[in-house]
Amino acid sequence: MTAVEQLRRVPARWIGIVGVSLALVALTAIAVALGAGSDGSLATAGGTDPSTTSSTVSTVRTTGSLSSTTVAASPTTGRTTTTFVRPPRTNPGDLDLQDAYVFDIDLDNPGVAARPIPDDPPAVAPPTTLAPPPWAASTRLTAGGHVATDVGCATDRFAGSLDAFLAERVGPVLGWDYQHVYPLGDDRFLWLFQDTFLDHTGTSSSLAASRFVHNAAMVQEGSCFTLLHRGTTARPASFEPGDGLGGVRTKWFWPMGGELVDGQLWVFWAEMIKDPYDPDPPQGLGWHPERVFLATYDAETLERLAFWPAPNGGVAPIYGYAVSSDETHTYLFGNTFEQNMIREGGFWNGPHSATAMWLARVPRGAVATQPEYRTADGWSDDPAAAVPILERYYAENPMQPRYLGGQWVAATAVDGYWGDQLAIDVAPDPWGPWTTVEYRDLEPRGGDPKKNTYHAHVLPWRDGYGSVLVSVSNNARDMARDAWYNPERYRPMVLFSVYRETPATTTTTSTTTTTTTTTTTTTAPPTTSSTTSTTTTSSTSTTTTTSSTTSTTTTVPASSTSTTTTTTTSSTTPPPTTTTTAGPTTSAPGDEG
Repeated sequence: MTAVEQLRRVPARWIGIVGVSLALVALTAIAVALGAGSDGSLATAGGTDPSTTSSTVSTVRTTGSLSSTTVAASPTTGRTTTTFVRPPRTNPGDLDLQDAYVFDIDLDNPGVAARPIPDDPPAVAPPTTLAPPPWAASTRLTAGGHVATDVGCATDRFAGSLDAFLAERVGPVLGWDYQHVYPLGDDRFLWLFQDTFLDHTGTSSSLAASRFVHNAAMVQEGSCFTLLHRGTTARPASFEPGDGLGGVRTKWFWPMGGELVDGQLWVFWAEMIKDPYDPDPPQGLGWHPERVFLATYDAETLERLAFWPAPNGGVAPIYGYAVSSDETHTYLFGNTFEQNMIREGGFWNGPHSATAMWLARVPRGAVATQPEYRTADGWSDDPAAAVPILERYYAENPMQPRYLGGQWVAATAVDGYWGDQLAIDVAPDPWGPWTTVEYRDLEPRGGDPKKNTYHAHVLPWRDGYGSVLVSVSNNARDMARDAWYNPERYRPMVLFSVYRETPATTTTTSTTTTTTTTTTTTTAPPTTSSTTSTTTTSSTSTTTTTSSTTSTTTTVPASSTSTTTTTTTSSTTPPPTTTTTAGPTTSAPGDEG
């Protein structure tokens, strides 16, 4: 896909225009628009709503690494947008097209407007004449101490069926987000969610009238699911209460990465602290991670066996943000998970800390031991010696890597809450080089303009066609206004990406032959020697050869000795090998099963 096609496909609300050349064009266009035209009109980069093409510039500023221009819409629309451009940044191993960004923000519908922590509604018993909901008969208390409710089955484990299942109310669950999925063995998986709204009575149709917990779980067996939480059906409590201190509005625990080891599931949990304020949009969310804990659960009963501070309990970054193992090591990917931009000087003071991904490792399965950290040239026991394995984007780079099918695959919701695109990356090793093999728009379910997408997470199995399955969180940008009474906006979706192998490394073999000739002359004209060099660049599908010639002219005085060197270079470059496994070409997304 060409850069122009990328530009045409990008939504007007939040635009990731990629490519250093495009960023320069955008900056030039803004400068020209500001300096020319008696009407002050501005053609913003990224395809702003056509109704704003006759808008007037009201504000121009440069803050942090972003320059911005605020544009007031025509009186007929009242729409206001701001275009922000940040300089390009080099990302080794990543697509050059992703090095620069232009954000076109609709100020009336910003990236994150509100995600409040709700108060519990008053406890009201349903009328005794009301028939119990269909899931009530399956509700029980498990050996692990959880309230369990069977909530139904998807048709199969393909993306379309899973997406349809999660789009509806799932038994007592009206809405939830930030899904993490862990293998339990024997075709069983544990789904852990962050904030979840529950109603066991079946009488509530809104989040406002539901019970709220900061985390909940579902056990998947085949394609059927069972909800788990603590407390009671009348007053549910979080699946993982953590250390039991704090409260729903002051401190709680959110799931990060995890791994199955010898019949026990190990999960990293971030202790979250509520900040004393709620940031205005687009400054982010009013809480932050404080410490990291490690919990173990019996893989069969999900009984919690232990909960204690992680070996590295720091949050700068959180090692354990994502976890996966290959044949020899368990890798702990690190990210700060910082989403309150005020704590980092404000949204405009980017790129922010969560754009960097870090890496640590332990021997396979030894999750409770002190890790070693990836450095610029290897591994070290000193966390201070660690360097990021990848830095990209502006607000967040929330990669979720997984070792799948013998290679590393990662899904990333570009810029998290603030973005609306998806990147699929592959790598031969967890430290890279990471190659972006798919980059596309990430529309919320139904294309709802009031919703945003975030937390793209690779599921731990591939479908029958070999495709990678990716779950993605949805929410309303203004949750209190647009999701409180429309809970269908606060439910994850599932999509698929065609499995692509890591591109083969291009190798070049050079043979150089040098012949030296000595000539003695009495009078010599200028002597010109030319050296021709060939550079070969490889991508996953094409090989392009570019030749450049450099000439050097030397004037040799009379009665001198001239030495001429001839260099012959031959290069052999095998083409990259790419294997693609896909379903029938007639299948549309969601219809592959």
